[in-house]
Amino acid sequence: MLVQTSAATSEDQETTVKKTAAIGVTASTIGVTILFILGVVAWSIGRGAAGSATTAPAAVKVAPTAMPHYYLSIETPDMLGGTEDTGPAYVPASFTLPANEDVTLTIVNFDDATALPAGSEDYATAKGIKGSLSIEPLDTVNPNGVAKAVTTATSLDPAKGVSHTFTIVKLGLNVPVAPKARTTFTFHTGAAGSYTWQCMDPCGCGDTGWGCAMGHMGYMRGTVTVA
Repeated sequence: MLVQTSAATSEDQETTVKKTAAIGVTASTIGVTILFILGVVAWSIGRGAAGSATTAPAAVKVAPTAMPHYYLSIETPDMLGGTEDTGPAYVPASFTLPANEDVTLTIVNFDDATALPAGSEDYATAKGIKGSLSIEPLDTVNPNGVAKAVTTATSLDPAKGVSHTFTIVKLGLNVPVAPKARTTFTFHTGAAGSYTWQCMDPCGCGDTGWGCAMGHMGYMRGTVTVA
């Protein structure tokens, strides 16, 4: 009896051990499975966050650079306290522009028209500018009043549509300036240097109109420094 009891007991113990081992294996398998699932979920979340950061970068706005804009005026002898002999003048007559850059100039002209003489009609056509001339009639009594209709052109009437010119021969630039108007244009300055500009519409004194203001620096002639 003792032997049988011992055998039964051993058999029961062996069965218990097998069940315990099986439970241990099952628990281990479940644990590994849970860890695997958690790892997959964490990897997916991390990849999603990284993907979002990569595909949706912060936008960067770059402020546009404004083109330089300069203003000149052409003033009459009365405005300057002079006489017809002294003539009109560009103000300022000498100034500086940036090198190798597109610039816009507006010439505010208070003077009347002067017909271009025979053989000089070509100066009524703009050369060396970008696009067209923009011309706005000027109320000389109230120049800061309500703006008037602006027109565009590449040439003006040489008989009665030109008052002066702004001509820089070395830069290939010629701009006919409309009488009693704002004439606006854009051109490329080119290399650094000192350039003489000249009005090519004889508005000075003498039989030819090339005397007085036309021959004097600071009136219808001046210097543009490109730097």
